Amino acid sequence: MPEPDTRTVDHQYFIRASPETVFRAITDPKWLVRWLADTAELEARKGGNYLLGWNAGPTHRGTVLEFEPGNSLALSWEWEGVEVQGTVFSLAVEPQDDGTIFQVEHTGFPRREEWTDLYGGAEWGWTYFAMNLKSVLENGHDLRAKEDG
Repeated sequence: MPEPDTRTVDHQYFIRASPETVFRAITDPKWLVRWLADTAELEARKGGNYLLGWNAGPTHRGTVLEFEPGNSLALSWEWEGVEVQGTVFSLAVEPQDDGTIFQVEHTGFPRREEWTDLYGGAEWGWTYFAMNLKSVLENGHDLRAKEDG
């Protein structure tokens, strides 16, 4: 069987918080800066614009490709300095027992040498930030170090 021509980051995390709370944390700019970025703007609707910025890192801008209130969103994800297509970053919540399954999916990483570091960074980065979201919602503690911003 041939290998697909793209790679996908696909992770799930259990968070002891309601789906409504987790969804608010992934769509409300005031919450996004508590666990993910240093600056955040998000028009929570299909076709809306978003901006996520890190003081010591990149700024990602794009479009909300899909938005299902209380359930999921998908963002176009462009990469600075990369001339080829962007990728799609999706977040979703699903109730489970006394908490929420939080799903992170980032699709469209070409299996080419110039994309290897971006894909590896997405694997590592989304794990790091998802665990920080879990910590913020379950314990009220932001795990990011000052130098991460």
